[in-house]
Amino acid sequence: MRLRTFWMKSLLAGAALLSSIPGIGADTAHAAGMTKLHVVLGYIPDVEMYGPEYALKQGYYKAEGLDVTLIPAGQGVDQIQMVAAGIAQIGIANPEQILAGIGQGEKFKVFAGQFQTQPIAMTCRKDSGVTKPADLVGKTVGVKVNADPYFKLFLSKNGVPADKVKTTTIGPNDVSLLIAGRIACEITTFAFNEPLIVQQAGVPTTVLPLGDYGLNSQVDSFFVKDAFFAKPENQAVLVKFLRATAKGWVSFYQDPKAAANWIIDGNFVDGLDRTQQIFQAEQQVKFMKSPLTAEKGIFWLDPSIWAETDANLVAAGVNKSLVPLNGLLTTSILEQSDMPKF
Repeated sequence: MRLRTFWMKSLLAGAALLSSIPGIGADTAHAAGMTKLHVVLGYIPDVEMYGPEYALKQGYYKAEGLDVTLIPAGQGVDQIQMVAAGIAQIGIANPEQILAGIGQGEKFKVFAGQFQTQPIAMTCRKDSGVTKPADLVGKTVGVKVNADPYFKLFLSKNGVPADKVKTTTIGPNDVSLLIAGRIACEITTFAFNEPLIVQQAGVPTTVLPLGDYGLNSQVDSFFVKDAFFAKPENQAVLVKFLRATAKGWVSFYQDPKAAANWIIDGNFVDGLDRTQQIFQAEQQVKFMKSPLTAEKGIFWLDPSIWAETDANLVAAGVNKSLVPLNGLLTTSILEQSDMPKF
């Protein structure tokens, strides 16, 4: 479990730790009729990364002629650096990271986006009466370390005067003040983490997903180097990869609880809590759906969300200028992959 932050620091560090993985190269490799692919995940193999893990275990990639190696994210793993350096052909990362990498001079192509609504949220005590940003006037909000620019942007975008809201700084994993009732809400939280912890302490919560209030982002977007994408044969590989990955996600959409149990029982990573993973899976599926995915298919890219993220990074002072989005996003792989609709 973790909390994603809106601004990303130290984007270009740590990839050297994985440079010794056997078989990793700058382009796809072919052996025994199979195309080798190295994919660096957006997170550890929990329910957030269920689709690729399930597709690998069930042989969906192999059926497409792909020999896929999944590299879990974690300390010392930087998706941007790994893809830029050719250590992995495909990366899964947040738009904030991808846009920052482009700002550093990298050239990428984004071909799918897992989340339709950002799972970063404000978590409030239900008895605080806060159900929308305007209700924060006169309330005390716990603002996590380094989250102040994000909170100010949230207030500004929703027309709430900052001087009408009291704040107190809290630690990155601190929910004690919220449980004790000393604050009405806290920001930023992960919609699948802190709310459950607070609820387990006997305090009902109200969760305000920030993606619903002008701060959306297509978290866990799939990207490759622009030069990689430029080769038609690689685009064909991406279609196979995305088709198999989508097939892996179908059972998650159909039964999130069973998907969470599969992750836990598979012992992919130590320390996962079954209750939390079930809670996350059942909530996560809502954030991965939208009218667009119902019409077009899962993982569909929404240019308006990317434009919103790009503008918010500048407004928050993370980036100095907008990143040109023309040519960054492509739906061509999605269109050829027969994506399931949910």
